[in-house]
Amino acid sequence: MPEREIDATELAARVREAMNRSVTEHGHHPGAEYHPSAVRHYVRERALLRALGDLPFATALDVGCAEGFFVSSLRSRLGKEVWGVDISDVAARRAAARLGGSFAAGDALDLPVSDGSFDLVYSTETIEHVLDPERMIAEMRRVARRWVVVTTPISESEHEHEPDYEQRHEGHVNDFDAGAVRRLFGAKARIGSFRCNSSFALVLGVGRYLPRPLRDGFYGLDNALARRAGRPEHRFRALRNRDWLIVADGDGAAAAPPAWACPRCKGPLEDDGDALRCPGDDVRYPVAEGVPDFATVVPSA
Repeated sequence: MPEREIDATELAARVREAMNRSVTEHGHHPGAEYHPSAVRHYVRERALLRALGDLPFATALDVGCAEGFFVSSLRSRLGKEVWGVDISDVAARRAAARLGGSFAAGDALDLPVSDGSFDLVYSTETIEHVLDPERMIAEMRRVARRWVVVTTPISESEHEHEPDYEQRHEGHVNDFDAGAVRRLFGAKARIGSFRCNSSFALVLGVGRYLPRPLRDGFYGLDNALARRAGRPEHRFRALRNRDWLIVADGDGAAAAPPAWACPRCKGPLEDDGDALRCPGDDVRYPVAEGVPDFATVVPSA
């Protein structure tokens, strides 16, 4: 479908439907337990923890958190306060039930938090699914006082794949080569990469089936080789990296305690029983199992 025939709201609804179906049928993320199908998440976890471990922050927001895999990692490994937002209301409720804390259903293009609510805002493998990546990064920067961190697959060109607007396969609608990443994040962003073709093949073929200490050794090999020898444009395909990891500055807004806000006006919300109400726009967002759904508007009482 040509891009001009679809808008961001329509695509978000399709992504939500596809994610809800996936989470309900078999789960999108593996949670706290290891499973061989989670190998990409574990390789990404190592790279993310390494990057975030070098950044001073106390609070973080995970944009596209699914069932909270990386929220759990940052809480347990780094001891940080981490909230999560995902387009899937099913995933957000599962994350809240399993992990506790603050989760919400919402759109990455209209984050339901006020300016400068978190020290750091991060997103893993989400930006390739949104119709307007520039707006998503602007929203993340608006919310982040200090840092914005994003991971996304590396592409050989900006038009490597046909956009999957219909969510038939992985649902990717954007490709990011080096030029696209630099234009999107700016000259000051720190742009790195991880996950190497050759060593990741060893993880897939052997490492993920081994006991944890040996398995972690394969993950470490992949991470080290990707950082030290791999490059996205390496002339040897075996040493090409497969994921970007970008660290950019937030907007530096004045500190505000983390709190949900109206995704439309970014104003404060009032508890209205089974919903959160925005007095400014006079709209209500339903709350189910303690999780607000900012992708759904209900009539005012």
